[in-house]
Amino acid sequence: MQEPDPAVIGQDGAIQNFMGEITRHARASNGYVLELGCGKGTGSTLAIQRGLKNHPTPLHISVDIQFQLEWRPQVDWWFFVKGDTRDEVTYDAVEGLAGRQPGLIFMDTQHNGDQMRRELELWSPMATKSTVWLFHDPYMWEHPNMYDRMHAISVFAHRNGWTYEDYRTEQHGLGRMMKS
Repeated sequence: MQEPDPAVIGQDGAIQNFMGEITRHARASNGYVLELGCGKGTGSTLAIQRGLKNHPTPLHISVDIQFQLEWRPQVDWWFFVKGDTRDEVTYDAVEGLAGRQPGLIFMDTQHNGDQMRRELELWSPMATKSTVWLFHDPYMWEHPNMYDRMHAISVFAHRNGWTYEDYRTEQHGLGRMMKS
């Protein structure tokens, strides 16, 4: 796998210090990672690729409302879906590509409660009891809607038998949700 220039790895969204964890979770997954919000491709996308590169049945689907990738994987098991992560049409497009349920769902989209509530409602039917969810930026408290976003995750987790934890709290943070 040809990686991007080291100078641009993890450059967007304060994600560089979490890339190892994202890679580790991708590697431990069932081989299918759904990435909601991929940005430039030099952060979570690359970390997921690193984790899946030796998996016997890798599948990586990246979803974003716009194509802004500066680096993209050159493997036949990566797909990009351009669409709104709150839209059923986008869900249907992903489901048509996947044919199976994700072992890891990575979320880094808009940081507000309404967006998060809709995404959790829409994408949760894809999750199994062994699916792990990772949320980037749970500690961006300077963001005006961050409390509402985190409240949406907590309420969803409580109502649906999931456990949410502030997995990594440095910088902008990394949250993790798993079945209780």
